[in-house]
Amino acid sequence: MNKNLKLTGHGRSVPPILPHVIIYFDQQGMTAKEAEAFFHYQAAHQWKTQSGTPIKNWKTVAGNWIYDIQRSRVLSLQLKLNRLR
Repeated sequence: MNKNLKLTGHGRSVPPILPHVIIYFDQQGMTAKEAEAFFHYQAAHQWKTQSGTPIKNWKTVAGNWIYDIQRSRVLSLQLKLNRLR
């Protein structure tokens, strides 16, 4: 193997490659569609935070993204259950 070969997106480095993001999301119980949405959103924002700071660890940002999705699912379910009462 070529020692000069850089594996972009390997581990936590930014930017990751889409297959790594899909694998990570799958490991967290999320879909490939959700992984792709995350990947394309971050790519469109050049892998920077809202304040413009470059993202250093994409998995941390992905974890927050996943948490937000799960939280919105719980809130949506709670609203549906409240309507049934």
